[in-house]
Amino acid sequence: MALDIKSYFANIPKKQRFMLLGVLGAGVVAAYVYLLMMPMWTEKGRLEGELQKLQTDLDQKRIIAANRPKLEAEIKVLEKQLEAVLVKLPEEKEIPKLLTQVNTLGQQSGLEFLLFRPAPPVRKGFYGEVPMDIRVEGQYHSLGTFLDRVSKLERIVNVSDIKISPLQPQQQQRTGRSVVADLKATTYTFLEKGEKGGSASAPAK
Repeated sequence: MALDIKSYFANIPKKQRFMLLGVLGAGVVAAYVYLLMMPMWTEKGRLEGELQKLQTDLDQKRIIAANRPKLEAEIKVLEKQLEAVLVKLPEEKEIPKLLTQVNTLGQQSGLEFLLFRPAPPVRKGFYGEVPMDIRVEGQYHSLGTFLDRVSKLERIVNVSDIKISPLQPQQQQRTGRSVVADLKATTYTFLEKGEKGGSASAPAK
């Protein structure tokens, strides 16, 4: 016998009928949310994430575009500064002449060279370091004069690791010198691409 739904609901007490309708309505709403709304929310979240990423990329490109003239101007300034530095970096073939200058400045300052030993250039990117081990004897003020003159050379020469010791009284009386100094002087040379750096010759004394 076919089920008469209308009669079935008519026989259910009114309170239970409302409860049943509420349960059925809640089920319909839950099914609607689960089957239709949740996928839409998920897709909406994904699209919002992509939109945010695109907006961030666009903002960054706008900033770069707005700052491009400033960046280009800064690059030109840096290029000029690099050119100015390169002027102070002698080519490797000029190193012996520079070493002779350093040696001459020491002698003119009243120092006696006991050791003047340059090492081959050590590559540091586009330039090379040329370290020199130096030992001199003389008066303390002569050493100060020498260091001052070296600092004023057009080419860059950095002096480091200075160790000064007094001479024995007998040596001072015999030589007229009061101190012996060991130091490391480092100059720099511009290296072309592919240039590995050769040996730097010590100047003739």
